[in-house]
Amino acid sequence: MQGRISEQTRQHYLDAMGIQTWFPSQILPNALPPRAFDFPEEEPVEAYKPGQLTVSSHPSSAPLSEGATGASSAKDLLGISSRVETKQDPEPATSVEQNIISEPRPIEISKFRLVTLAANEHCLVVAEMPHSGLNQFSRFHLRLLSDILRAIQLLAGSETLPFSEFVWPLGNAGLMEHLSQDDSAAADAVCAYLSNQFGLARRKVVLLFGQAAARFVIDPSRQFNDLRGLQTGLHSNQYFIVTHGLNELMKLPALKSEVWQDISPIIRELTPS
Repeated sequence: MQGRISEQTRQHYLDAMGIQTWFPSQILPNALPPRAFDFPEEEPVEAYKPGQLTVSSHPSSAPLSEGATGASSAKDLLGISSRVETKQDPEPATSVEQNIISEPRPIEISKFRLVTLAANEHCLVVAEMPHSGLNQFSRFHLRLLSDILRAIQLLAGSETLPFSEFVWPLGNAGLMEHLSQDDSAAADAVCAYLSNQFGLARRKVVLLFGQAAARFVIDPSRQFNDLRGLQTGLHSNQYFIVTHGLNELMKLPALKSEVWQDISPIIRELTPS
């Protein structure tokens, strides 16, 4: 309704709607008794006490948890909602390490090439060569080896010495792919090769040039520097001589003094007293 209306018109509208706008301050003589107003009855609300709240059951709702019961009762008393939706607590987050399935780490396989030759009936030479490439056992390696053997009085005559190679790992052809090729298996394979092909047990002196030759003939768990020099062999009256590889000696001539310190003690052991 826009604008203002007169007081007479407003009273007419209120009278038509049955709204009484004035009340007497005192009872008038011969006046009718006042009309009684019917107000809706309300149940008295008791004061809230912790632990005394109750929840009216709902036919379509499932049983509520203990935490949801208190929340629903408070809302029912305040007249906010007759139903309370409960939320399940999320599952505790697990760390990334627990979710990742641990897998066994692959075993690192050692790769090496050994050149083996018999200097004489009592002396065996095992020299480490590069696992791959063109720099293999050449005439220069053979000449250097012959000079070392003559220096310790273990070679006399021609430099022509037949040799054979042992390469590890053995490969994945056939049944070999199912066999273990860790360091322990490599040491067993090298010893079996030297025993079957060169009669390791009857060799009185075994010269081991290079780390792979020393470790996989004596003990793969030991360090090369701990094995250098004169060692007791695997069999009775047998000696192992461990020193730098032939390739290292050719590239670094300054190592000759260390090589001589490693191999010279065998002269005293082989010289009859």
